[in-house]
Amino acid sequence: MEEVSEDIRNLAVKHQEFQRQIEAIRQQANMVQASITNCDQTIVTINELKSASAEGKPAETMVPVGFGSFVYAEIKNAEKVIVDLGAGFSAEKTADEAIETLNRRKAQLMKIFEQMNTTLTKYVQGLQALESEAVRLQQSGQA
Repeated sequence: MEEVSEDIRNLAVKHQEFQRQIEAIRQQANMVQASITNCDQTIVTINELKSASAEGKPAETMVPVGFGSFVYAEIKNAEKVIVDLGAGFSAEKTADEAIETLNRRKAQLMKIFEQMNTTLTKYVQGLQALESEAVRLQQSGQA
């Protein structure tokens, strides 16, 4: 009987660790998903600015000036975009090159997101297996 109780305690510890891992992966996956959404929004914005520029209309936007305040500004050249390359580096690219760069980054993020979902599924399955084992041990301890 004492052995069953010890096994249940060990399962409870593993269960808590699995729950912590699941929560950490979910938080990371949410951050990756937010980055994917950000890439999509940036691509849409660049395309809209390109279209407005191609039609000869001045593209207008709002620029943050601090403390939640914005000013309206016209974009003189929507064909040049400064793109974050990572590690604190940025580069000037054409709008099309910027979109290519963002699409590559999005593809990498999607791959990471899929890997996280696969890992999350494995942890959830492991958690369910632990729960089944705990029920089995409790039933055998009551018999």
